[in-house]
Amino acid sequence: MPPVRTTLPPALAEVLAHLCDEALELLAREQFARARTSIAEAVAIAPHSVEALLLQAELALLDEDLARAAEYLHAGLRDDPDHADAHHLLARVLEDLGDHAGMVEHDLRVLALDAQLDRRHVIGTPDDLEFIEEQARRTLEGLPPHLAERVEHVPVVLEARPSVALVREGFDSRALGLFEGPTDFMHRAGQTDVRPTRIVLFYGNLLAMTQDDDELAEQVEVTVLHELGHFFGLDEDDVAELGLE
Repeated sequence: MPPVRTTLPPALAEVLAHLCDEALELLAREQFARARTSIAEAVAIAPHSVEALLLQAELALLDEDLARAAEYLHAGLRDDPDHADAHHLLARVLEDLGDHAGMVEHDLRVLALDAQLDRRHVIGTPDDLEFIEEQARRTLEGLPPHLAERVEHVPVVLEARPSVALVREGFDSRALGLFEGPTDFMHRAGQTDVRPTRIVLFYGNLLAMTQDDDELAEQVEVTVLHELGHFFGLDEDDVAELGLE
């Protein structure tokens, strides 16, 4: 029997949406006590809705209870099997739990759902791509001269989202960028590699997570610098310490 999506009267649905937005903003600002209050109010309105269960999963993660977070997310997806955000958060939880197959399964679902949304809303117009390319170019031009010389041969290319093959390997379906190919050290050491060095920006993911041009420009800059960090030999922890997440 197919799951039944939780439905609310329009007025309550509007209140629930407001509480969810408020709670997520409070979590982002690390105002956890206030976030818990908003989440409790959301749960009281629609305890079995995917929105309320997703928020409870966020709290479980805050409490470092991965198993409980996974339970909430599985329950939420029974309410709405096509909720891409719930699939994505569950993929990240399963990654931390060491369930590679489960992570890939949910990331592939995210990829398919996000692609459908892209087509529906015509994500990635020529103007969008031109804007992103311009911001990437400005970021590279703003590098110190001694670094700019070392990245002259590193192209920045745009792709809508990660490929199915990449996600099957365990790559985050909503990653904003990717560095591929030989690093700066390998080039300077004369090491050979058949792969070209390049930075990929996933414009569908960038556009989906930003609200306006200013936010998009900032995120493009951070993403390009993040991937350049990998080119220069930094790992994920190193680039995080530099604030390039």
